[in-house]
Amino acid sequence: MILNSNEIILKEILPRKSFFFSLTEKLRILISFGYLIFVVFFAVVTFKTIVFLFTIPLLVAAFYNSFLRWIPVFYHLKNNYYLITNQRIIIASRSKKEIIRYRKLEEIDQVHADMNDRFYGNIIFGKPEGVVDNASGYLGGNRGILTFKNDRYAFLSIENIDEIIVLINELGLKVNKTFY
Repeated sequence: MILNSNEIILKEILPRKSFFFSLTEKLRILISFGYLIFVVFFAVVTFKTIVFLFTIPLLVAAFYNSFLRWIPVFYHLKNNYYLITNQRIIIASRSKKEIIRYRKLEEIDQVHADMNDRFYGNIIFGKPEGVVDNASGYLGGNRGILTFKNDRYAFLSIENIDEIIVLINELGLKVNKTFY
């Protein structure tokens, strides 16, 4: 891995191979299972009609949002690690030893730490993704649409967040803490 000149690694963080569910994730799970139940019910009702063919893509999407979207997240937890340097935050690959994503400290306007009482959780660098995203360009104007996007610059499944928050504060960034 190639670092910039005068860049010093302050902290190397390995994620725990388990999930931390914030309130946003819990809402996404609830909505996706509700959608799956609705689509399965609709598919059963329309099974002997031609409408059933139109429910197949809905079934695939509902099944993916309920179960399969966790496979890439677990893969990233298993294969990534995080670095905090004096110039940027870095998400790197363990196997290839290369930088996947990074963000300079000057570009970070907000930091959010979602954690439980044992200081285990996620650190999000930037605005956290919500359950609903305001999208324009649709026929009705600006509308809220359901989104399952993960935060792009986030340290997921981190233990001992309290120690990392102190380091982030020392770098001049204010951390908003949320306990679940």
